[in-house]
Amino acid sequence: MNPPLIVREYFFPFIQVAADAEFDPSKGIPKINFEKKVSVEKKPQNGIYQVALEIIIMPDNEKEKIPYSIDLVTVGLFSVSKAIKDPEKLLRITGASILYSAAREFLITLTARGPWQPPVFLPTVSFIPPEEPNPAASSEPKRKQTKQ
Repeated sequence: MNPPLIVREYFFPFIQVAADAEFDPSKGIPKINFEKKVSVEKKPQNGIYQVALEIIIMPDNEKEKIPYSIDLVTVGLFSVSKAIKDPEKLLRITGASILYSAAREFLITLTARGPWQPPVFLPTVSFIPPEEPNPAASSEPKRKQTKQ
C-alpha cells in the first residue's frame, strides 16, 4: 500500500541565524517570541504540492537579549495520494510537521557551533488547527422532554 503523503525533497532557501553578542547567559533566557507560518501551493503542471514553513524566533521586546534571533524558511515538495479527500489539510498538518522536524535538527546543528549553549531546540508544536466553536452546541446538558 502506498503512503498518503510522499516527501519528494526539502530544502532551506532562506536561513538567518544571528547570535546576539550582548546576550548575558548569567541572566537566563527570557521568554522568546516564537512564530510559525505555513503555506501550501499546488503545482498544476506536475501535481506536486509545495509546502513552505517559516520559523521566526525574536525577543519579546528590543531591550531583552536572547541567544539567537532566527528566521528560517523550509520548503518541501510532496506527492499526495489521489485517495486523500483534503490534500491541503494533510499537507498543512503532516507536511508542515515533517518540515518542522527537519528545521529543528538543522537549527540544533547550526546553533551548536555558535557562541551560546545549549543549542536552540525548537519546542514541540501542533499544526492541527484549533477547533472552531459550534454555535449550535450548548454547554448546558440537554434535558429530556417529558410528555404532558
